[in-house]
Amino acid sequence: MQMFRYLFILATVLASVLYLAAPSQAQSGAKKPVRAPCGAGFVHNQPGFNSNPLLHRASYRLADVQAGARRLSFIGHASFLIESPQGVKVITDYNDYFRAKVIPDIATMNIDRGNHSTDTIEPGIKFALRGWDIGNGVPRFDVTYKDVRVYNLPTNLTDFGTSFSNFSSMFIVQSGGICVGHMGHLRHILDQKAFAKIGRIDVLLVPIDGRVTQSMDELVHNIKGIRPRMIVPMHFNAMFTAEQFLSQIKGIFPARRTTKSSIVLSRATLPHKTEILLMSPKIAFGEQY
Repeated sequence: MQMFRYLFILATVLASVLYLAAPSQAQSGAKKPVRAPCGAGFVHNQPGFNSNPLLHRASYRLADVQAGARRLSFIGHASFLIESPQGVKVITDYNDYFRAKVIPDIATMNIDRGNHSTDTIEPGIKFALRGWDIGNGVPRFDVTYKDVRVYNLPTNLTDFGTSFSNFSSMFIVQSGGICVGHMGHLRHILDQKAFAKIGRIDVLLVPIDGRVTQSMDELVHNIKGIRPRMIVPMHFNAMFTAEQFLSQIKGIFPARRTTKSSIVLSRATLPHKTEILLMSPKIAFGEQY
């Protein structure tokens, strides 16, 4: 009898422990935590990199993530015009071959190549950001102008033993609750630390050449790690390259096409799950926007 009593007590204790340890119905049905905005908690001053007094830890309010809209226009190759609600203009991969008629407030250049950068910076440009080492060490940019913030993630890093050198950067543009990431000439897979630094990206501009940048496997790995809501293919000189990319990636991400070269971005209209949008570039090589 005493033994049965002990067994009964032991069974009761075990049942209580399992009940308390098990997630409740409310917990199991709870929504996943909201991913932080791009750049939130970005760690700037890492060993091996130069410090910069302009860099700071990002602060944000969740309300900022929900508001605003902006326009994305595909100029050509890897150049996009991003316009904010307050009229700030950002052009990615600012160069002499695919050039918009408008003068941007902020120009980003991810790599030192003719159709991705230029030495000719027009007077109206307030910030010209070069994403490679120009002799001063690995660049770390974090600039804010009106309702736009632009920062970079150095990529293609090479360790020479005593210092690091980089050959390109990803640039992230944040405004009006929308985060656009420009992959630039990324040539490798990203790790969890890089994903954390990039933060939540809504629209990811990805190079699809498959030759001088990422392979398909690398690209899919990086997209899944970043988890954008929209993927916009870039870095192709002919539409058959884009069609080939879509045929290779089908079954992984759904895709749709538009003949437009410009779209309005808002959190309300972005797809809930990762989706590819193939846009038509506005200009061909050597033309003007």
